[in-house]
Amino acid sequence: MNIKTISGYLAVLALSFFLHSVKPSHQVYYGSLPLLMLIFPIIAGYRVKLNFSVKDLSIGLVASFLILLPYYLFFGGNPEAITFSAVIFQLLSVSFPEEFFFRGFLQDSMGRKHKGVIFVSLLFTLAHLPKAIFYNEWMVLLSFFPSLVMGWLYMKTNNILPGTVFHLLANLVYLAQHG
Repeated sequence: MNIKTISGYLAVLALSFFLHSVKPSHQVYYGSLPLLMLIFPIIAGYRVKLNFSVKDLSIGLVASFLILLPYYLFFGGNPEAITFSAVIFQLLSVSFPEEFFFRGFLQDSMGRKHKGVIFVSLLFTLAHLPKAIFYNEWMVLLSFFPSLVMGWLYMKTNNILPGTVFHLLANLVYLAQHG
């Protein structure tokens, strides 16, 4: 990791802590966090790898099916909690920006190695710490495990698309259980 990636991560972490601590009344302020995750790599001159290929989309769907379906069937959930607006929100405000930043920027800067997957998964989990602290949602710290899958998908495909698909579907399964 270089100074750009470290400063980008610290900026995301600081903004997340700030937003969750002050709990702004208007949701528009929370949009600054995904915006930062999308803009920072671009400003830093980093080219995030995103390719719309059927093969990589299929890899993301198959991984999701193999990992998330058994989880969903075992723990259950309410599929009615998953609305169209929830899907769009999760895709545009959570899954895509987080994969763009964490896998496409941070993990890519560390190289395609297992060590990078584990380290970025730890950083990903720490980035969820403000939600745990300020909203008492400690379950989000288990995000380490799906992050390992998303990191592995990125490492194998060199594309954030499969991880974004997995991330979206994992968040929807979580929403169905806790929504």
